Amino acid sequence: MKVFVAGAGAWGTALAIHASRQGCETVLWARDPAVAESVERDRRHPRRHSDVPLPASLLATSELDRGGDADVVLLAVPSSAVFETVAALPSLLPKTCFLSAIKGFEVGTGRRVSEIVLAAYPRNPFAVLSGPTFADGVVRGDPTAAVVASEDRGVGAEIQKALSSPTFRLYGSEDVAGVELAGGLKNVIAIAAGIVTGLGFGANTIAALVTRGLAEMSRLVLASGGRERTLSGLAGVGDLLLTCTGPQSRNRGVGERIGRGEAPEAAMASVDEVAEGTRACLAAARLAARAKIEMPIADAVRRVLYEGLPPHAAIEALMTRNLGPE
Repeated sequence: MKVFVAGAGAWGTALAIHASRQGCETVLWARDPAVAESVERDRRHPRRHSDVPLPASLLATSELDRGGDADVVLLAVPSSAVFETVAALPSLLPKTCFLSAIKGFEVGTGRRVSEIVLAAYPRNPFAVLSGPTFADGVVRGDPTAAVVASEDRGVGAEIQKALSSPTFRLYGSEDVAGVELAGGLKNVIAIAAGIVTGLGFGANTIAALVTRGLAEMSRLVLASGGRERTLSGLAGVGDLLLTCTGPQSRNRGVGERIGRGEAPEAAMASVDEVAEGTRACLAAARLAARAKIEMPIADAVRRVLYEGLPPHAAIEALMTRNLGPE
């Protein structure tokens, strides 16, 4: 299988390393030519996983036209760059499958990655990979499980077989919408989890937040045609737990800094890669309004980040909402 990985951040590089180890003909695309040159020359990524020697078979480029003959174009760019990246790709073969590893939305429209991609390439197959998968764990070879969702069972099964290994187990799904929505929304809840941690609250608060955050995610996923099974699986509660509790989570880290008193603008600028939840909270508001559902935690995150709502006031507002059934 020929795999073209678009995006040389921590996650894209980890997936490129894994695909290459699996015997796939893998090319890693970096926007910065210096990164591609370093990978080719030194067999090291200069910024991500720099202590890990890259497989000799892994190639790198800063030219998108190298993806023209790929069997799989694996998208690992920030959600804000999906449209321009897809638009800049060369003409692809009809069989070329897009595999999204992106957990976010187009802010202005609320579109999922599948909707952006299929608007440009309506005849090409599409799949999404998601789950509780920190990049460094995949590179180390920690036993990891994730899900690949595609409406085309054959395509999903082919990717599942090609990328599964004794340390990276992939499960199949046909719920593209559910997996995409869960992957993007959990980042918003993770920012909230970071905020309450930064404020010094304990396990009671985190447990309540994660549980009610999952309820919000569920409302939107189900209203959008997603499946209940997705929410109880790896792309749902699995990824939510990892991102809300794992110290490597960029989204949780942004929240912690805000909880400790840092201005939201400074906290968002502090991460060296995009914390997708900072944008997904804006898209979530649009999606919730469209679906006519309430997402109070996600909306509180949006207001803290962009409207100056103090974190303590956000928590008080959430805790004093009208009482109701679970």
